[in-house]
Amino acid sequence: MKYLLFLFLFVATLGAPAQTAKKYLAGAVPTENGYVQFSKTYNVPGKSRTEIFNSLLEYTKTEIVGGAQHLNQSRITDNNVDEGIIVASMEEFLYFKRTAMVSHGTRFFYQLIFQIEDGAFTVEMRRIHYIYDGVDGTTSQAQNIRAEDWITDNKALNKNGQKLNRTSGKFRKATIDRKDEIFRQAAIASGAEVKTKVVVVDE
Repeated sequence: MKYLLFLFLFVATLGAPAQTAKKYLAGAVPTENGYVQFSKTYNVPGKSRTEIFNSLLEYTKTEIVGGAQHLNQSRITDNNVDEGIIVASMEEFLYFKRTAMVSHGTRFFYQLIFQIEDGAFTVEMRRIHYIYDGVDGTTSQAQNIRAEDWITDNKALNKNGQKLNRTSGKFRKATIDRKDEIFRQAAIASGAEVKTKVVVVDE
């Protein structure tokens, strides 16, 4: 039985890199009216608009605007419980690589919008752009890059759409990962998802 379990885990592990890579390939960065815009709706059964609003406002204040990656221009620009809306304009540091020896990334700007109703909310990330100082961090090399010019399918993928381009691809991958993290943590904060725990059981 242990051998079969090991074999199953080994086969699953072999397929993991290819499966993971697919999340960054064709269709992973949606556009609307020519602009990059990520959006997802979550159901929160049994909770009122006010309850969801309060949870998401606290999450936005502490984990996004006041989060570890935030920079000076981060702020909440609108919040109205009656209209069920929270808007934050964000400046963060987005890491491409972060180790004890190396830290490489870009300044990352976006607008985060929550639209909330009884039992559900929609979260959007839009108006995305970057200010990239280059590998050495010198401001003389800083570039202002729009997401539409850099992380869309036709900009960040190779000709057959099966591989990320070297430079723009790292922006695309890091943006998708950050978006996924923000959306998932918002779902957990609201009660739409339950935070999973890894439990180790001794035989």
